[in-house]
Amino acid sequence: MSDVSDPDLRPQQERQVQFAFSLVRYHSFSSGSVEREIVPFALAFNGLRWHVRAFDRRREKFSDFVLTRIDSADAGTGKSIEDFERSEHDLEWNRVIELELAPHPKEEYPYIVEMDYGICARKLKVRVRAALAPYFLRQWIVDCSEGHHLSGAEYRLWLKNSPILYGISGAHLAPGYNSADNQSSFSF
Repeated sequence: MSDVSDPDLRPQQERQVQFAFSLVRYHSFSSGSVEREIVPFALAFNGLRWHVRAFDRRREKFSDFVLTRIDSADAGTGKSIEDFERSEHDLEWNRVIELELAPHPKEEYPYIVEMDYGICARKLKVRVRAALAPYFLRQWIVDCSEGHHLSGAEYRLWLKNSPILYGISGAHLAPGYNSADNQSSFSF
């Protein structure tokens, strides 16, 4: 099995790009159709859809935008990119975290899960960008609940160090993750 923690082995999953400021018409479930000013800098594939990672001037933060939900885009003119809008200031994008995956405690034959995922010594360490971790955990169907309580047969893996997701804006996408469960066990 290849080493999924090696960023050189994931060239199709993320692309670093530097664009100028763009004016886009974006469709979201929270806002409907909205015009946004974004400063995009990366493309990332979550296993299902392509996302643009960008600074969102309206919300004044870095966010992911589903590429198919952008129905028009115009390169901005006359407006310069501020220093704080550049990719080097996106803390979640630049922070690499180490996820500790293990066979789910409900597994009757954990050694089979270890064989399937190349797990040694009961855990697999995977290094990912913090911004992409929830997508990775969702794609791999990892139980991220604090008490490993998700019980479906699809949950072959469990995230041993779920507090690592605390503070990541998309953490709610990780199966079973609840930030309230992890606040007390997170330490600075």
